[in-house]
Amino acid sequence: MFRALFLHLAAIPVFGLQLLRAIPAEGWRHVWKRIPLFLLIWALLCLLNLLHVLGHLADEVLFSNYKNTAIKKPVFILGIPRSGTTYLQRLLSHEKKFTTFTTWEALLAPSVTEKYFYCAIGWLMRPFNVLLKLIRVTLLRQMDAIHKLGLQEPEEDFLLLLPVLGCFLPVFLCPNSTHYWKLGQFDKHVPAWQKKLILDFYRHCLQKHIYFHGAEKRLLSKNPSYTSWSESLLAYFPDAQLIACTRSPQQAVPSQLSAMGPAMHILGSGLLSQNTRNKLIDLLYNYYFQLGNIEPNKRVYLLSMTALQNNLKDTVLDILNFLIFQPSSSFIHTLDQADENSRCYKSSHVYHPALFSLSENMIAEKFHDVWPLGHSTTGIRKQET
Repeated sequence: MFRALFLHLAAIPVFGLQLLRAIPAEGWRHVWKRIPLFLLIWALLCLLNLLHVLGHLADEVLFSNYKNTAIKKPVFILGIPRSGTTYLQRLLSHEKKFTTFTTWEALLAPSVTEKYFYCAIGWLMRPFNVLLKLIRVTLLRQMDAIHKLGLQEPEEDFLLLLPVLGCFLPVFLCPNSTHYWKLGQFDKHVPAWQKKLILDFYRHCLQKHIYFHGAEKRLLSKNPSYTSWSESLLAYFPDAQLIACTRSPQQAVPSQLSAMGPAMHILGSGLLSQNTRNKLIDLLYNYYFQLGNIEPNKRVYLLSMTALQNNLKDTVLDILNFLIFQPSSSFIHTLDQADENSRCYKSSHVYHPALFSLSENMIAEKFHDVWPLGHSTTGIRKQET
């Protein structure tokens, strides 16, 4: 517990210094936009971290039994970004025997105390739900085509690690920070002592989540960035199972680069620098490499996006069979509806590889030795075609 408090408090000055150094990263003509934005981001982190400290301290007094909560057979959805990980998480979250983090929990409520506090706030705000939905639609319309956001939506629990600087995402704020690029290759480049610190903190947050939602629930976690954590997750959670989603680099790479567009417009020029683009492509290459060389065993399910698109129901039922999980009748009904809808689904996210000075041939050449996956994955269940 004291380590968690230290991580939250130490992150405040460290993150402030990282942001200060990153102000001119998008060029001096964008500094006028980045200074107030970075001040706001730092102020929010300070406020959230102080609230988290109070929440964790209160947990030790009010809910100390969380330490006895077992994390039984957690399921981690990882893989290549833009390969259906979000869709799969949100579909499986309809099965009530699973529990997964929503956006508000991951960002605002890592502690049990905070969860109860914000649930009370949510109850009081119910009369304003229509207004809040209107505000969300207005502000996030552009983002919804890429990744639907909402406080109640299932979301990446990687966000739990933002306040303790254990999450890769701030690399887009601080593109020259070696700290965040190392986090992007967790198994490979993060020192053992730091891995343990981050994983211990993460486990405590998962325990608190399960304690709050019910010890009978099975954790469902999702984040493509956990691809670089795959070895650590399998070692740290001995009964964990991984669902690794894949997609061809010719589709996944430009889609992921394009998905950064809205954030980059807020942060500066609206475009990724060539250096950042190249580092992201190298990062994706390492994701493909890690998935292609993961140790074959019954704990990993390799899943192609085309299987979700073309044969959703049978694929999901096969995943549940792999997890040794008996779905409820209500989930089967939800799955039937999703299967019917998937036949006429068309993504509204439009992207053009040429915008990033890429071509299919260039991408194929870069990834030729790691795609298709499967050359070294004998024994792993897979849906690759």
